[in-house]
Amino acid sequence: MDILTFSKRVPDCRNEKNRLYDASELVFISVVAVLCGSETWNEIEEFCEYNFKYFKDRLPSLRGVPSHDTLNRFFSVLDPSWFEKVFRDWVKDICDRISGVVAIDGKAVCRNPSDTSNSVRNRLYMVSAWSEANGICLGQEKVGVKSNEITAIPKLIEALDLRGCIVTIDAIGCQKSIAEDIVKAGADYVLCAKKNQKHLRDLVAFNVDESKKEIEGYCKWCEHSNDGHGRHEWRECVCTDFEKLAKFFLKGWTGVRTLARVTTKRQIGDGPVSEETRYYITSLPDDPELILKSVRAHWSIENQLHWRMDVAFREDYTRKTDNAAINFSALGKMALMMLKAWDKKVGIASKRKFCSWDENTRDKVLGIKKTC
Repeated sequence: MDILTFSKRVPDCRNEKNRLYDASELVFISVVAVLCGSETWNEIEEFCEYNFKYFKDRLPSLRGVPSHDTLNRFFSVLDPSWFEKVFRDWVKDICDRISGVVAIDGKAVCRNPSDTSNSVRNRLYMVSAWSEANGICLGQEKVGVKSNEITAIPKLIEALDLRGCIVTIDAIGCQKSIAEDIVKAGADYVLCAKKNQKHLRDLVAFNVDESKKEIEGYCKWCEHSNDGHGRHEWRECVCTDFEKLAKFFLKGWTGVRTLARVTTKRQIGDGPVSEETRYYITSLPDDPELILKSVRAHWSIENQLHWRMDVAFREDYTRKTDNAAINFSALGKMALMMLKAWDKKVGIASKRKFCSWDENTRDKVLGIKKTC
């Protein structure tokens, strides 16, 4: 599905009176402009004005340049669930089958410019699912104002086809109901035991304690180290089969098979060594290599999605609110995935510039094979 086809699938919920532009035109213009570096409705309007011939060639019925107010109104009234459905269909079209690790994590999309307290209540949060193997954002779900990620995660799990995947979630997702939802979806999970879940954390820590490695056959472990970019990293995973005991000590935790401890040490240059230890419950077998790989893959959502949305797309500094902010976030994620798929060996910010400079490059990244 190319972007022109995608744009035509987005519904138009506006009143037909005085409507000058089709929904497909507004969506296509916005996707292209965001791909090329636009970060506000005003910048999208200006980009369209300077590249009007480009858009007219691909949208023959386009009457003129939509104003920033028109764009803002359209995306503000567009139900994010409608746009999200079309977005997920587009993802399925470009990546038919998802496998490997799917990392689920939340992020603040925007902040209230007048708020200085940094309160969670004054920030719009989104939970995203990221396919580490495919480098694709599979979908996103808004976190309610008076809620948290625990209520949004199950909705995302239910909406996605996760069969055969390994779902990783940080501490906030370590819930019995979420573990059950993942198993029902036909997937495995690796969940980090939270500090405030003292009983669970202590149980895992006791069973994968360093001393247990001395007991033959009780634990399995592996370790890896690597050097690069001026730093040395060392990781160890210790795990034990807990499937038979789970029904006695972990009642209500569906599918638990293994307890694991992952320890990471890092040294930058000749500086001090930092160490971090995390504890996990998982439905995976007691395979330390697989568990360590899955835990490490989880952080790709931070490095490849959240960080890039903040740095390359400046998402955390947007002044958009409500539906407009959610829909614009989806536009940014679409642009990011298309740019990542382009094999040119430069950064995301540079790729956006190349798309802005050259129409042929732009069409190549957008998947448009020929102009009208």
